[in-house]
Amino acid sequence: MAPALAAGCTVVLKPSEITPLPELALAAIIDQAGLPAGVFNLVTSDAEAGTPLVSHPAVRKVSFTGSTAVGQTVMKTAADDLKRISLELGGKSAALVFADAVIELALEIVCGGIFFNAGQMCSATSRLLVERSIAQDFTARLKQRVESIKVGDPMDPATQMGPLSSRRQHQKVQQYIQQGVAAGLKLLTGGTQPPDMPKGYFVAPTIFVDVPCDSPLWREEIFGPVLCINSFDNEQEAIAVANQSEYGLVATVLTSDSARASRVSAALEVGLVWVNSPQVIFPQASWGGMKKSSLGRALGPWGPHAFQEIKHVVMADAG
Repeated sequence: MAPALAAGCTVVLKPSEITPLPELALAAIIDQAGLPAGVFNLVTSDAEAGTPLVSHPAVRKVSFTGSTAVGQTVMKTAADDLKRISLELGGKSAALVFADAVIELALEIVCGGIFFNAGQMCSATSRLLVERSIAQDFTARLKQRVESIKVGDPMDPATQMGPLSSRRQHQKVQQYIQQGVAAGLKLLTGGTQPPDMPKGYFVAPTIFVDVPCDSPLWREEIFGPVLCINSFDNEQEAIAVANQSEYGLVATVLTSDSARASRVSAALEVGLVWVNSPQVIFPQASWGGMKKSSLGRALGPWGPHAFQEIKHVVMADAG
């Protein structure tokens, strides 16, 4: 929204029908700030409002953040008028832990990468690749750390992970877990409703290990607190497995070898790589990915440019 306003556009913002409260609060702040009427507009609804916004001929630019499936629908609808579009979509991102990584740091970053916000973020590193020589020890320590995560009321300051956003999402995540168990995948921890939270859309932090690369749990975006682990023997294998995805948003690389970090970062087919870092996002830099994760880039100079047209004027002397 901010880049669109900075570029001189008026904005119609339609938040998710499931989570409209932050945008409603933002609208109140914008109103108090004195932005002229009509410059920023907020519409709360489901697809009943979203579809006309995308298809209306007066709308010349559409920026959508959401699932890849809905993004494909937006792209098809916008094609009728050849509208300018930007898409920030799904992900199935990988974290790569090499044997020379600082283990405590790696454990902290891996946990934050998937269990922050109960895994409900497009950048969740839901695939974990661990070098085989440390895989058994790392997985055991990760299990211990994950089982200490306090799941509970998000209004409680002691809570470390809250619920999923809706009944539909809760059911979807549970279906993936049940599918994994039925397929014989090894469930290391979690997979159930936390016993001390019998009501609400809660799912205990869940880990599956030795997950085949052709498993739906490894390939598909679950959008929940479900981590799938596999191991690798060398750098080339790690890169190949990480890139074996229809998504390409982000990746995390954990190693003490700076040369390896540079090689792996360059080879990964993603828009952003964090090396030994939590998921810090700098507004000066670009945000977006490759493959089915993104179309276009946000933030930095790319943000306003996405809402601008380029015009070339040649003016000769009339005399």
